[in-house]
Amino acid sequence: CGKDDKTTNPGGGGGGAADHTIQILGFNGTNSYSPDTDSVSVGQTVSWHNQDGTAHTATSNSGGAGAFGTGTVGPGSTSAPIAMNTAGTFAYHCTIHGLTMSGVLKVKP
Repeated sequence: CGKDDKTTNPGGGGGGAADHTIQILGFNGTNSYSPDTDSVSVGQTVSWHNQDGTAHTATSNSGGAGAFGTGTVGPGSTSAPIAMNTAGTFAYHCTIHGLTMSGVLKVKP
């Protein structure tokens, strides 16, 4: 996994905490992001923290401006912060678990 992740905003590779962190959860076989719809402002950074016992990703559904991908985030790990530099509404999903594990990130101007 991870080869099809979109990373036009690759983040910094562990250079400090993100402005905002979204949780990755797994309860009773149901995988999700919390919150599943979230918002930040242009220029803020976002990371995903995996509270589940299995690996996940957070990968935007489409390419182009604003596309992002965390790569594989292992259990207990946090992705590198990703700078959200393009305003818009971006649906994303876990490439490991498919579109049934999805979220939305709104980036405000």
